[in-house]
Amino acid sequence: MLFEQKDRLAINGIILTSLLALLSGCGNSAALEGFVGADPQLTKKAEEVSLQTQNPATTAQKSGTANNSASNTAKKNAAQNSSGNLARNFTQTFPVYPQAELVESKSSQDQNSGTMLWKINDRRQAVADYYLEKLAADGWDVIKPFTINPQQEIARAIAVKDNLRVELSLLEAVNNQASQGESRLSVVYHPLDRDIPQSSISQWSKLEKTSGKTSGKTLEKTQQNTRLPRSASTLNSNAYKLSDSNFEDLDEVPPQLQQPIESVAALGILTPYTRQANVDLTKFAPNQVITRGEYARWLIAANNRYYADNPGKKIYLATKTSQPAFNDINPKHPDFAAIQSLAEAGLIPSRLTEDSTNLLFRPDAPLTRADLVTWKVPLDTRKSLPKASMQAIEESWGFQDTADIDSSAIRALYDDFQNGDRSNVRRIFGYTTLFQPKKPVTRAEAAASLWYFGFQGDGITAKEVLASAAKTKN
Repeated sequence: MLFEQKDRLAINGIILTSLLALLSGCGNSAALEGFVGADPQLTKKAEEVSLQTQNPATTAQKSGTANNSASNTAKKNAAQNSSGNLARNFTQTFPVYPQAELVESKSSQDQNSGTMLWKINDRRQAVADYYLEKLAADGWDVIKPFTINPQQEIARAIAVKDNLRVELSLLEAVNNQASQGESRLSVVYHPLDRDIPQSSISQWSKLEKTSGKTSGKTLEKTQQNTRLPRSASTLNSNAYKLSDSNFEDLDEVPPQLQQPIESVAALGILTPYTRQANVDLTKFAPNQVITRGEYARWLIAANNRYYADNPGKKIYLATKTSQPAFNDINPKHPDFAAIQSLAEAGLIPSRLTEDSTNLLFRPDAPLTRADLVTWKVPLDTRKSLPKASMQAIEESWGFQDTADIDSSAIRALYDDFQNGDRSNVRRIFGYTTLFQPKKPVTRAEAAASLWYFGFQGDGITAKEVLASAAKTKN
Protein backbone atom coordinates (compact mmCIF):
# COMPACT_ATOMS: atom_id res chain seq x y z
CA MET A 1 0.00 0.00 0.00
CA LEU A 2 2.77 2.34 0.93
CA PHE A 3 4.47 1.60 -2.34
CA GLU A 4 1.30 2.34 -4.34
CA GLN A 5 0.85 5.69 -2.57
CA LYS A 6 4.45 6.63 -3.33
CA ASP A 7 3.91 5.69 -6.99
CA ARG A 8 0.78 7.83 -7.24
CA LEU A 9 2.60 10.80 -5.70
CA ALA A 10 5.45 10.34 -8.12
CA ILE A 11 3.11 10.17 -11.08
CA ASN A 12 1.23 13.28 -9.93
CA GLY A 13 4.54 15.11 -9.52
CA ILE A 14 5.58 14.19 -13.03
CA ILE A 15 2.24 15.48 -14.45
CA LEU A 16 2.51 18.73 -12.46
CA THR A 17 6.09 19.25 -13.61
CA SER A 18 5.06 18.72 -17.24
CA LEU A 19 2.24 21.24 -16.98
CA LEU A 20 4.52 23.86 -15.46
CA ALA A 21 7.04 23.27 -18.21
CA LEU A 22 4.29 23.72 -20.83
CA LEU A 23 3.16 26.98 -19.29
CA SER A 24 6.66 28.37 -19.05
CA GLY A 25 7.41 27.41 -22.65
CA CYS A 26 4.45 29.42 -24.03
CA GLY A 27 4.46 33.23 -24.25
CA ASN A 28 0.77 33.38 -23.52
CA SER A 29 -2.13 31.21 -22.54
CA ALA A 30 -3.40 30.64 -26.07
CA ALA A 31 -1.74 27.27 -26.39
CA LEU A 32 -3.17 26.11 -23.11
CA GLU A 33 -6.63 27.41 -23.98
CA GLY A 34 -6.45 25.60 -27.26
CA PHE A 35 -5.28 22.50 -25.48
CA VAL A 36 -7.99 22.44 -22.81
CA GLY A 37 -10.68 24.78 -24.27
CA ALA A 38 -14.12 23.85 -25.60
CA ASP A 39 -14.99 23.41 -29.29
CA PRO A 40 -15.29 26.94 -30.77
CA GLN A 41 -18.36 26.02 -32.88
CA LEU A 42 -20.11 24.65 -29.80
CA THR A 43 -19.21 27.80 -27.87
CA LYS A 44 -20.64 30.06 -30.62
CA LYS A 45 -23.89 28.14 -30.76
CA ALA A 46 -24.16 28.24 -26.98
CA GLU A 47 -23.70 32.02 -26.98
CA GLU A 48 -26.43 32.44 -29.64
CA VAL A 49 -28.84 30.32 -27.62
CA SER A 50 -27.95 32.24 -24.47
CA LEU A 51 -28.51 35.61 -26.20
CA GLN A 52 -31.91 34.58 -27.54
CA THR A 53 -32.90 33.24 -24.16
CA GLN A 54 -31.77 36.31 -22.22
CA ASN A 55 -32.94 39.12 -24.63
CA PRO A 56 -35.18 37.97 -27.50
CA ALA A 57 -36.23 41.58 -28.28
CA THR A 58 -32.65 42.60 -29.08
CA THR A 59 -32.23 39.69 -31.45
CA ALA A 60 -35.50 40.48 -33.22
CA GLN A 61 -34.47 44.13 -33.53
CA LYS A 62 -31.18 43.21 -35.18
CA SER A 63 -32.97 40.87 -37.54
CA GLY A 64 -35.57 43.54 -38.33
CA THR A 65 -32.85 46.11 -39.03
CA ALA A 66 -31.22 43.78 -41.51
CA ASN A 67 -34.55 43.08 -43.15
CA ASN A 68 -35.40 46.79 -43.36
CA SER A 69 -32.03 47.53 -44.92
CA ALA A 70 -32.60 44.82 -47.48
CA SER A 71 -36.13 46.11 -48.11
CA ASN A 72 -34.91 49.70 -48.64
CA THR A 73 -32.23 48.48 -51.03
CA ALA A 74 -34.83 46.47 -52.93
CA LYS A 75 -37.15 49.48 -53.15
CA LYS A 76 -34.31 51.69 -54.41
CA ASN A 77 -33.34 49.13 -57.03
CA ALA A 78 -36.97 48.74 -58.04
CA ALA A 79 -37.34 52.49 -58.50
CA GLN A 80 -34.19 52.64 -60.62
CA ASN A 81 -35.34 49.66 -62.67
CA SER A 82 -38.76 51.24 -63.14
CA SER A 83 -37.17 54.44 -64.45
CA GLY A 84 -34.87 52.44 -66.70
CA ASN A 85 -37.74 50.36 -68.01
CA LEU A 86 -39.70 53.53 -68.74
CA ALA A 87 -36.89 54.72 -70.99
CA ARG A 88 -36.23 51.36 -72.65
CA ASN A 89 -39.92 50.77 -73.31
CA PHE A 90 -40.61 54.34 -74.36
CA THR A 91 -41.32 53.59 -78.02
CA GLN A 92 -43.94 51.03 -76.97
CA THR A 93 -45.59 53.05 -74.18
CA PHE A 94 -45.57 56.62 -75.52
CA PRO A 95 -49.08 57.67 -76.65
CA VAL A 96 -49.39 57.83 -80.42
CA TYR A 97 -51.74 60.31 -82.05
CA PRO A 98 -54.59 58.46 -83.86
CA GLN A 99 -53.61 57.43 -87.40
CA ALA A 100 -50.18 59.06 -87.11
CA GLU A 101 -47.54 57.73 -89.52
CA LEU A 102 -44.15 56.94 -88.01
CA VAL A 103 -41.46 58.31 -90.32
CA GLU A 104 -38.34 57.67 -88.27
CA SER A 105 -37.39 56.09 -84.94
CA LYS A 106 -33.85 56.06 -83.56
CA SER A 107 -32.56 55.08 -80.13
CA SER A 108 -29.27 54.96 -78.29
CA GLN A 109 -27.35 51.73 -77.80
CA ASP A 110 -28.71 51.28 -74.27
CA GLN A 111 -32.27 52.09 -75.45
CA ASN A 112 -32.58 54.86 -72.85
CA SER A 113 -32.76 57.83 -75.22
CA GLY A 114 -33.76 58.50 -78.78
CA THR A 115 -35.90 60.38 -81.28
CA MET A 116 -39.16 59.63 -83.06
CA LEU A 117 -40.70 61.52 -85.97
CA TRP A 118 -44.34 61.32 -87.04
CA LYS A 119 -46.48 62.68 -89.85
CA ILE A 120 -50.01 63.53 -88.68
CA ASN A 121 -53.03 64.46 -90.81
CA ASP A 122 -54.34 67.10 -88.46
CA ARG A 123 -53.73 70.67 -87.35
CA ARG A 124 -51.14 71.49 -84.70
CA GLN A 125 -53.72 72.71 -82.19
CA ALA A 126 -55.55 69.38 -82.26
CA VAL A 127 -52.29 67.52 -81.77
CA ALA A 128 -51.25 69.82 -78.93
CA ASP A 129 -54.59 69.39 -77.14
CA TYR A 130 -54.36 65.61 -77.46
CA TYR A 131 -50.91 65.36 -75.91
CA LEU A 132 -51.62 67.87 -73.15
CA GLU A 133 -54.52 65.72 -71.96
CA LYS A 134 -52.95 62.32 -72.66
CA LEU A 135 -49.60 62.99 -70.99
CA ALA A 136 -51.26 64.34 -67.85
CA ALA A 137 -53.52 61.27 -67.71
CA ASP A 138 -50.48 58.97 -68.00
CA GLY A 139 -48.70 60.57 -65.03
CA TRP A 140 -46.34 62.94 -66.89
CA ASP A 141 -45.56 66.34 -65.39
CA VAL A 142 -45.98 68.82 -68.27
CA ILE A 143 -43.55 71.55 -67.25
CA LYS A 144 -43.83 73.44 -70.54
CA PRO A 145 -47.12 73.06 -72.45
CA PHE A 146 -47.53 73.76 -76.15
CA THR A 147 -48.16 77.37 -77.13
CA ILE A 148 -49.58 77.46 -80.64
CA ASN A 149 -48.75 80.76 -82.32
CA PRO A 150 -49.42 81.19 -86.07
CA GLN A 151 -46.32 83.40 -86.25
CA GLN A 152 -44.17 80.70 -84.65
CA GLU A 153 -42.95 77.97 -86.98
CA ILE A 154 -42.33 75.40 -84.24
CA ALA A 155 -44.33 74.82 -81.06
CA ARG A 156 -42.58 72.99 -78.24
CA ALA A 157 -43.60 71.17 -75.07
CA ILE A 158 -41.59 69.49 -72.31
CA ALA A 159 -42.77 66.74 -69.95
CA VAL A 160 -41.06 64.75 -67.18
CA LYS A 161 -41.85 61.41 -65.55
CA ASP A 162 -39.62 59.67 -63.02
CA ASN A 163 -36.09 60.21 -64.37
CA LEU A 164 -37.09 60.75 -67.99
CA ARG A 165 -37.50 64.00 -69.92
CA VAL A 166 -39.46 64.24 -73.18
CA GLU A 167 -39.39 67.14 -75.64
CA LEU A 168 -42.12 67.45 -78.25
CA SER A 169 -41.80 69.75 -81.26
CA LEU A 170 -44.74 70.46 -83.56
CA LEU A 171 -44.33 71.77 -87.10
CA GLU A 172 -47.18 72.54 -89.47
CA ALA A 173 -46.51 71.17 -92.95
CA VAL A 174 -45.59 73.83 -95.50
CA ASN A 175 -46.78 72.27 -98.76
CA ASN A 176 -50.11 71.11 -97.44
CA GLN A 177 -53.26 71.62 -99.49
CA ALA A 178 -55.63 69.44 -97.47
CA SER A 179 -58.35 71.26 -95.56
CA GLN A 180 -57.89 69.15 -92.44
CA GLY A 181 -54.25 70.19 -92.08
CA GLU A 182 -51.04 68.23 -91.73
CA SER A 183 -48.43 68.36 -88.96
CA ARG A 184 -45.05 66.92 -88.13
CA LEU A 185 -44.26 65.79 -84.58
CA SER A 186 -40.74 65.20 -83.25
CA VAL A 187 -40.30 63.50 -79.88
CA VAL A 188 -36.92 63.42 -78.12
CA TYR A 189 -36.58 61.40 -74.91
CA HIS A 190 -33.61 60.96 -72.58
CA PRO A 191 -32.74 60.56 -68.87
CA LEU A 192 -32.48 63.78 -66.86
CA ASP A 193 -28.82 63.15 -66.08
CA ARG A 194 -27.83 62.83 -69.72
CA ASP A 195 -27.12 65.47 -72.36
CA ILE A 196 -30.07 66.17 -74.63
CA PRO A 197 -30.04 64.47 -78.06
CA GLN A 198 -31.49 67.38 -79.99
CA SER A 199 -34.46 67.03 -82.31
CA SER A 200 -34.12 67.43 -86.05
CA ILE A 201 -37.47 69.20 -86.43
CA SER A 202 -35.97 72.58 -87.36
CA GLN A 203 -33.79 71.00 -90.04
CA TRP A 204 -36.80 69.04 -91.25
CA SER A 205 -38.63 72.35 -91.64
CA LYS A 206 -35.87 73.84 -93.78
CA LEU A 207 -35.69 70.75 -95.96
CA GLU A 208 -39.47 70.69 -96.52
CA LYS A 209 -39.41 74.31 -97.63
CA THR A 210 -36.89 73.52 -100.36
CA SER A 211 -37.84 70.02 -101.44
CA GLY A 212 -41.31 69.40 -100.07
CA LYS A 213 -40.26 66.09 -98.51
CA THR A 214 -37.51 64.51 -96.47
CA SER A 215 -36.09 61.01 -96.82
CA GLY A 216 -35.34 58.72 -93.90
CA LYS A 217 -31.62 58.75 -94.71
CA THR A 218 -31.56 62.54 -94.71
CA LEU A 219 -33.34 62.59 -91.36
CA GLU A 220 -30.85 60.13 -89.91
CA LYS A 221 -27.90 62.18 -91.10
CA THR A 222 -29.49 65.37 -89.81
CA GLN A 223 -30.12 63.85 -86.38
CA GLN A 224 -26.53 62.73 -86.05
CA ASN A 225 -25.18 66.17 -86.91
CA THR A 226 -27.61 68.25 -84.87
CA ARG A 227 -26.77 69.45 -81.36
CA LEU A 228 -27.77 72.85 -80.10
CA PRO A 229 -25.14 74.65 -78.03
CA ARG A 230 -25.53 75.33 -74.31
CA SER A 231 -23.96 78.02 -72.21
CA ALA A 232 -20.75 76.83 -70.56
CA SER A 233 -21.87 77.93 -67.13
CA THR A 234 -25.02 75.82 -67.36
CA LEU A 235 -23.09 72.76 -68.44
CA ASN A 236 -20.57 73.12 -65.64
CA SER A 237 -23.10 73.76 -62.87
CA ASN A 238 -24.20 70.12 -62.53
CA ALA A 239 -27.61 71.66 -62.00
CA TYR A 240 -31.08 70.36 -62.55
CA LYS A 241 -31.31 69.20 -66.17
CA LEU A 242 -34.90 70.31 -66.67
CA SER A 243 -33.61 73.30 -68.51
CA ASP A 244 -34.49 74.83 -71.81
CA SER A 245 -31.33 76.91 -71.76
CA ASN A 246 -29.90 76.08 -75.18
CA PHE A 247 -29.50 79.78 -75.92
CA GLU A 248 -26.38 80.64 -77.88
CA ASP A 249 -26.71 84.42 -77.50
CA LEU A 250 -26.51 84.78 -73.70
CA ASP A 251 -23.18 86.52 -74.25
CA GLU A 252 -25.28 89.49 -75.45
CA VAL A 253 -26.79 89.89 -71.97
CA PRO A 254 -25.56 93.05 -70.21
CA PRO A 255 -22.63 92.06 -67.92
CA GLN A 256 -24.42 93.05 -64.71
CA LEU A 257 -27.28 90.65 -65.51
CA GLN A 258 -25.21 87.77 -66.90
CA GLN A 259 -24.99 85.51 -63.85
CA PRO A 260 -28.63 85.88 -62.69
CA ILE A 261 -29.97 85.15 -66.16
CA GLU A 262 -27.82 82.04 -66.61
CA SER A 263 -29.25 80.63 -63.37
CA VAL A 264 -32.83 81.44 -64.38
CA ALA A 265 -32.26 79.98 -67.86
CA ALA A 266 -31.08 76.71 -66.32
CA LEU A 267 -34.49 76.34 -64.63
CA GLY A 268 -36.27 75.97 -67.97
CA ILE A 269 -38.44 79.04 -67.37
CA LEU A 270 -37.29 81.24 -70.25
CA THR A 271 -38.52 80.74 -73.80
CA PRO A 272 -36.95 81.49 -77.20
CA TYR A 273 -37.64 84.77 -78.96
CA THR A 274 -40.66 84.26 -81.21
CA ARG A 275 -41.43 87.72 -82.54
CA GLN A 276 -39.67 87.04 -85.84
CA ALA A 277 -41.06 85.06 -88.76
CA ASN A 278 -38.27 82.45 -88.71
CA VAL A 279 -38.02 81.24 -85.13
CA ASP A 280 -34.59 80.11 -83.98
CA LEU A 281 -34.85 78.03 -80.81
CA THR A 282 -31.29 78.98 -79.85
CA LYS A 283 -32.04 82.72 -79.73
CA PHE A 284 -33.03 84.31 -76.45
CA ALA A 285 -32.69 87.85 -77.83
CA PRO A 286 -31.91 89.40 -74.41
CA ASN A 287 -32.09 93.01 -75.59
CA GLN A 288 -35.44 92.72 -77.35
CA VAL A 289 -38.60 93.98 -75.65
CA ILE A 290 -40.75 91.42 -73.81
CA THR A 291 -44.54 91.37 -74.11
CA ARG A 292 -47.00 91.43 -71.24
CA GLY A 293 -48.28 87.98 -72.16
CA GLU A 294 -44.85 86.39 -72.22
CA TYR A 295 -43.84 87.88 -68.87
CA ALA A 296 -47.08 86.57 -67.35
CA ARG A 297 -46.03 83.06 -68.44
CA TRP A 298 -42.51 83.47 -67.07
CA LEU A 299 -43.72 84.94 -63.78
CA ILE A 300 -46.17 82.19 -62.91
CA ALA A 301 -43.79 79.46 -64.11
CA ALA A 302 -40.96 80.88 -61.98
CA ASN A 303 -43.09 81.26 -58.85
CA ASN A 304 -44.39 77.71 -59.06
CA ARG A 305 -40.93 76.34 -59.82
CA TYR A 306 -39.35 78.09 -56.82
CA TYR A 307 -42.12 76.95 -54.49
CA ALA A 308 -42.78 73.51 -55.96
CA ASP A 309 -42.79 72.01 -52.46
CA ASN A 310 -44.82 74.78 -50.85
CA PRO A 311 -48.48 74.67 -51.97
CA GLY A 312 -49.28 77.76 -49.90
CA LYS A 313 -47.07 79.90 -52.15
CA LYS A 314 -47.94 78.35 -55.50
CA ILE A 315 -50.35 79.98 -57.94
CA TYR A 316 -52.89 77.42 -59.07
CA LEU A 317 -53.72 77.52 -62.75
CA ALA A 318 -57.19 78.63 -63.73
CA THR A 319 -59.46 76.28 -65.66
CA LYS A 320 -61.02 76.97 -69.03
CA THR A 321 -64.42 77.24 -67.34
CA SER A 322 -63.34 80.35 -65.41
CA GLN A 323 -65.08 83.61 -66.26
CA PRO A 324 -62.44 85.60 -68.22
CA ALA A 325 -60.96 88.50 -66.27
CA PHE A 326 -60.26 90.42 -69.51
CA ASN A 327 -62.28 90.92 -72.68
CA ASP A 328 -59.33 90.14 -74.95
CA ILE A 329 -58.21 86.92 -73.20
CA ASN A 330 -60.66 84.06 -73.69
CA PRO A 331 -60.18 80.40 -72.70
CA LYS A 332 -58.86 79.56 -76.18
CA HIS A 333 -56.00 82.06 -75.93
CA PRO A 334 -52.63 80.25 -75.47
CA ASP A 335 -51.79 82.43 -72.45
CA PHE A 336 -55.23 82.26 -70.86
CA ALA A 337 -54.17 80.00 -67.98
CA ALA A 338 -51.24 82.20 -66.90
CA ILE A 339 -53.01 85.55 -67.28
CA GLN A 340 -56.28 84.40 -65.75
CA SER A 341 -54.45 82.83 -62.81
CA LEU A 342 -52.55 86.04 -62.03
CA ALA A 343 -55.80 87.99 -62.24
CA GLU A 344 -57.68 85.59 -59.98
CA ALA A 345 -54.83 85.79 -57.46
CA GLY A 346 -55.22 89.59 -57.49
CA LEU A 347 -51.65 90.10 -58.72
CA ILE A 348 -52.58 92.08 -61.83
CA PRO A 349 -55.31 94.74 -62.02
CA SER A 350 -58.46 93.42 -63.72
CA ARG A 351 -62.22 93.55 -63.49
CA LEU A 352 -61.82 91.17 -60.53
CA THR A 353 -59.99 93.82 -58.47
CA GLU A 354 -61.06 97.28 -57.37
CA ASP A 355 -59.74 98.69 -60.65
CA SER A 356 -62.74 97.73 -62.80
CA THR A 357 -61.58 99.91 -65.72
CA ASN A 358 -58.97 97.31 -66.76
CA LEU A 359 -61.08 95.38 -69.24
CA LEU A 360 -58.25 94.66 -71.69
CA PHE A 361 -55.00 92.89 -70.89
CA ARG A 362 -53.20 93.58 -74.23
CA PRO A 363 -50.93 90.48 -74.17
CA ASP A 364 -48.88 91.58 -77.18
CA ALA A 365 -48.14 95.06 -75.81
CA PRO A 366 -44.67 95.72 -74.37
CA LEU A 367 -44.21 95.11 -70.66
CA THR A 368 -43.38 98.40 -68.94
CA ARG A 369 -41.31 99.04 -65.85
CA ALA A 370 -44.48 99.97 -63.99
CA ASP A 371 -46.06 96.64 -65.03
CA LEU A 372 -43.06 94.67 -63.85
CA VAL A 373 -42.90 96.04 -60.31
CA THR A 374 -46.68 96.01 -59.90
CA TRP A 375 -46.88 92.29 -60.77
CA LYS A 376 -43.65 91.04 -59.21
CA VAL A 377 -43.45 92.84 -55.83
CA PRO A 378 -46.56 91.17 -54.30
CA LEU A 379 -44.90 87.80 -55.00
CA ASP A 380 -41.88 89.01 -53.02
CA THR A 381 -43.77 90.36 -50.01
CA ARG A 382 -46.62 87.80 -50.08
CA LYS A 383 -49.12 90.48 -49.08
CA SER A 384 -51.25 93.16 -50.65
CA LEU A 385 -49.56 96.38 -51.71
CA PRO A 386 -49.58 99.03 -48.97
CA LYS A 387 -50.89 102.53 -49.23
CA ALA A 388 -48.20 104.97 -50.30
CA SER A 389 -47.87 108.53 -51.54
CA MET A 390 -45.77 110.18 -54.20
CA GLN A 391 -43.97 112.01 -51.41
CA ALA A 392 -42.94 108.67 -49.88
CA ILE A 393 -41.43 107.60 -53.23
CA GLU A 394 -39.61 110.90 -53.65
CA GLU A 395 -38.15 110.63 -50.17
CA SER A 396 -37.14 106.97 -50.54
CA TRP A 397 -36.13 106.44 -54.16
CA GLY A 398 -35.60 110.08 -55.03
CA PHE A 399 -37.17 109.66 -58.48
CA GLN A 400 -37.53 112.91 -60.43
CA ASP A 401 -40.45 111.54 -62.47
CA THR A 402 -42.65 110.36 -59.59
CA ALA A 403 -45.58 112.36 -60.99
CA ASP A 404 -45.60 110.08 -64.05
CA ILE A 405 -46.01 106.88 -62.00
CA ASP A 406 -49.53 105.48 -61.54
CA SER A 407 -50.93 104.64 -58.10
CA SER A 408 -50.43 100.84 -58.33
CA ALA A 409 -46.76 101.22 -59.24
CA ILE A 410 -46.31 103.83 -56.48
CA ARG A 411 -47.48 101.28 -53.89
CA ALA A 412 -45.29 98.53 -55.38
CA LEU A 413 -42.23 100.78 -55.46
CA TYR A 414 -42.71 101.72 -51.81
CA ASP A 415 -42.64 98.03 -50.80
CA ASP A 416 -39.77 97.30 -53.18
CA PHE A 417 -37.63 99.97 -51.49
CA GLN A 418 -38.00 98.14 -48.17
CA ASN A 419 -36.31 95.11 -49.73
CA GLY A 420 -32.88 96.75 -49.71
CA ASP A 421 -30.30 95.43 -52.17
CA ARG A 422 -32.66 92.60 -53.18
CA SER A 423 -35.23 95.06 -54.50
CA ASN A 424 -36.22 94.59 -58.12
CA VAL A 425 -35.32 98.13 -59.10
CA ARG A 426 -31.80 97.91 -57.68
CA ARG A 427 -31.12 94.43 -59.07
CA ILE A 428 -32.43 95.17 -62.56
CA PHE A 429 -31.89 98.87 -63.21
CA GLY A 430 -29.13 99.75 -60.74
CA TYR A 431 -28.85 103.26 -59.33
CA THR A 432 -31.15 105.70 -61.06
CA THR A 433 -33.05 108.91 -60.24
CA LEU A 434 -35.48 108.29 -63.12
CA PHE A 435 -37.85 105.35 -62.94
CA GLN A 436 -39.31 105.87 -66.45
CA PRO A 437 -42.50 103.92 -65.68
CA LYS A 438 -43.61 103.58 -69.32
CA LYS A 439 -40.24 102.43 -70.65
CA PRO A 440 -40.46 98.91 -72.21
CA VAL A 441 -38.63 96.16 -70.34
CA THR A 442 -36.12 94.00 -72.19
CA ARG A 443 -36.17 90.22 -72.05
CA ALA A 444 -32.92 90.28 -70.08
CA GLU A 445 -34.37 92.66 -67.49
CA ALA A 446 -37.52 90.58 -67.18
CA ALA A 447 -35.50 87.40 -66.71
CA ALA A 448 -33.29 89.06 -64.07
CA SER A 449 -36.38 89.99 -62.05
CA LEU A 450 -37.09 86.26 -61.65
CA TRP A 451 -33.73 85.48 -60.08
CA TYR A 452 -35.04 86.20 -56.56
CA PHE A 453 -38.37 85.85 -54.78
CA GLY A 454 -38.54 87.09 -51.20
CA PHE A 455 -38.61 90.00 -48.78
CA GLN A 456 -36.06 91.35 -46.31
CA GLY A 457 -33.85 88.28 -46.22
CA ASP A 458 -36.62 85.69 -46.28
CA GLY A 459 -36.49 84.43 -49.85
CA ILE A 460 -34.96 82.12 -52.41
CA THR A 461 -32.72 82.58 -55.46
CA ALA A 462 -32.53 80.66 -58.73
CA LYS A 463 -29.09 79.42 -57.72
CA GLU A 464 -30.51 77.96 -54.51
CA VAL A 465 -33.32 76.24 -56.42
CA LEU A 466 -30.78 74.66 -58.75
CA ALA A 467 -28.55 73.54 -55.87
CA SER A 468 -31.50 72.03 -54.00
CA ALA A 469 -32.67 70.14 -57.08
CA ALA A 470 -29.17 68.83 -57.77
CA LYS A 471 -28.80 67.70 -54.15
CA THR A 472 -32.16 65.91 -54.21
CA LYS A 473 -31.32 64.24 -57.50
CA ASN A 474 -27.98 62.97 -56.21
